[in-house]
Amino acid sequence: MSGRTRKVESQLKEITGEEVASLSDPRIQGLVTVTGVRVSADLAHATVFYSVLAGEDELAANEGLQSAAGRIQAAVGAQTRLKRTPKLHFEPDPVVDRATRIEAALREVRTDDDAHEE
Repeated sequence: MSGRTRKVESQLKEITGEEVASLSDPRIQGLVTVTGVRVSADLAHATVFYSVLAGEDELAANEGLQSAAGRIQAAVGAQTRLKRTPKLHFEPDPVVDRATRIEAALREVRTDDDAHEE
């Protein structure tokens, strides 16, 4: 990955994070955090990874983000010096999901160990 690509990803993460935080859509307000951005080699597409506060409706958050994608993309275009603004795609961050599953498994192991010790 080139330095330029990393710089664009960093800029997009910052801009999309600010824009998501400022949205007034009740499906995502205060519940969604942008965790990362991956840009295609030609900078035509960007995948924005996000996490949802535990216990919140991830499907509703995804719908809210998809409906706001145009507005967020316009903000990206206005705040960057790219010839073409990447088309934004929103996906739940798989790292956050894996970490949650690992944490639950560790909690279960600890609970089993405590039960066997008694």
